[in-house]
Amino acid sequence: MAKRGAKVILACRNEKRAKDAMRRIIEETDNKNVSYKIVDLGSLESVREFAKEIISCEDRLDILINNAGMQAPGIRHMTEDGLHPIMAVNYFGPFLLTNLLL
Repeated sequence: MAKRGAKVILACRNEKRAKDAMRRIIEETDNKNVSYKIVDLGSLESVREFAKEIISCEDRLDILINNAGMQAPGIRHMTEDGLHPIMAVNYFGPFLLTNLLL
């Protein structure tokens, strides 16, 4: 998408990795219209804040790619929302984000 000149917003949990990914995309595509925003799909509040920011800053959203995922944290670990992290990141977070951005 960046190669075709699209505006690309990376939704990342880790700022250092986001900056690295953004830099690589810009270098490989010559498209400077690439940015990032921090979001944790394991936190429903973070997802809500991210969606609110996108809706308030962008005129439209043409494509959403839900590409986050995680595997096996501790079995007893739960998110602040009381969800198992794998379900939060792999299902509930992307589902909520998609619904908020529709």
